[in-house]
Formats: sequence, C-alpha cells, structure tokens
Amino acid sequence: MTLLADQPPGRFSSAREICDQERIPQAFLGKVFLPLCRCRLLTSLRGIGGGYALAVPPEQIRLLAIVQAIDGAQLNQCILEDHPCGDPCNCLLHPAWAAAREQFVDFLKQTTLADLAQSRKPSGDPTADRYHSPEEIPPEKLGER
Repeated sequence: MTLLADQPPGRFSSAREICDQERIPQAFLGKVFLPLCRCRLLTSLRGIGGGYALAVPPEQIRLLAIVQAIDGAQLNQCILEDHPCGDPCNCLLHPAWAAAREQFVDFLKQTTLADLAQSRKPSGDPTADRYHSPEEIPPEKLGER
C-alpha cells in the first residue's frame, strides 16, 4: 500500500512490479489486495497497463481501515481463546492485552497511509534508513493529532 501511495494518482502498478519491489510472493499479494479492493481502498484493472492503484488519496486512508479490511474484527478477539475480548470469561492476559490492544488501535486510528509512506522515505540524511516498525516512527513524522 505504501508503494501505491508513492505513485502519481491514477497510475496502476502491476502485481509483478509490486511483488518485485516489496519482495513478497504474488499469491500473498492477491490474498491481501482482494479484500482491499472489495472495501474500495484499492482499484484494480486487468490487462496490459493494468494493476493496482489507490482508490482513495493516501491522506484519507487510516491504517485501521486497512487492517479491518484484511483481518475483519480480529482486533476484538481474545489473544488466547476463541471469543471476543472483554467477554465475561476473561483470559489471564486480558488486563495486559486490553491495554496493548487499545494503544495499537489508537496508533492505527491516528496514522494514515500517507504518514506511513512518508516514514519510508529517506529524510535527506544519507545515513537515515527506513523505519522498520511503528515504534520507530518519530511522533513528529506521524503528525501528532
């Protein structure tokens, strides 16, 4: 998604191009992009010159929308058992997991795809590298809200 966020609006990137640049298997890309197309976050076009493009500007796509499109309601699941978290029969990890989940969901709500794409770009510092996890992204890069 961040690769597509860096493309000019309306430019389609082929599955092969995305897979080569991001070093991911094509089968995985298809499984991930299908629900994103169904949720209208991505547009796909078949044939020569086709591929995938963002259907919405990256500034308008929250990471939570991406996660929900791909994983559905799994953020609400108990981390140890097969029921919604917060069920009357809480598991032993409920207090710790509830707090961690809340922080994670807040991060996903506050961060846009544009924020994440921007964090991948070098900052002009030749020694700067991409951020490899959300925790590495400085708050000023996320545009604290």
